[in-house]
Amino acid sequence: MREPMEAKKEKLRAELVRAKEKASEWTARARDIERQITECENTEILQAVRSVASSPEELRAVLTMIRAANAKEPPATNFGKEN
Repeated sequence: MREPMEAKKEKLRAELVRAKEKASEWTARARDIERQITECENTEILQAVRSVASSPEELRAVLTMIRAANAKEPPATNFGKEN
């Protein structure tokens, strides 16, 4: 009776090792996919920024306005004014 239980435990241990290896592989794959998504998003943002025909100062002002809108604060801008 003891030997069949030992064989079953060994089989289960081997299956556990395989399952942990697969889990590790899938975790690594998920991280890689997340990295690829981030790269795509960053590329999309860069393309959008580069397609805008404006000066760096104007882009900075637009980003400041977006940040202020997200923070629900009125933006402090200097449109058309030079410092």
